[in-house]
Amino acid sequence: MGETVWNGCVVMITNRAGEILLQHRDDIPNICWPGHWTMPGGQQEPGETWEQTALREVHEETGIVPEDLREVNVAPYDPAKPRPKVYTAAWNGPESELVLGEGQALGFFPLNALPDPMPPHILDYIAQVQKLNVGL
Repeated sequence: MGETVWNGCVVMITNRAGEILLQHRDDIPNICWPGHWTMPGGQQEPGETWEQTALREVHEETGIVPEDLREVNVAPYDPAKPRPKVYTAAWNGPESELVLGEGQALGFFPLNALPDPMPPHILDYIAQVQKLNVGL
């Protein structure tokens, strides 16, 4: 049986303080990366552009509409897989306006104090975006 290619995206949302918005995924065995901290994102629905997918997923999971959504060219964590869809965006509203639409928790974290555990590919994408100095 062949491996399914995930047809999704993630969005690295930062605030004025340079913190990143992360979501603590549910601890349910049948989902990807249960119990891990990750960036908002998800799967593309039929007829959506990637930008529409990114904005829809962020809104569903956090209740916000980020500003200045931009795709960032990052290398795949696994070279055998296609280039991931990674976006950056800013949001400078108060944390009290965040709405936990999915997962266990949601919040902003300093880049030098990320929560644990995080999927290795997400840590890699964050590091790549930092090196590119975009969205931060």
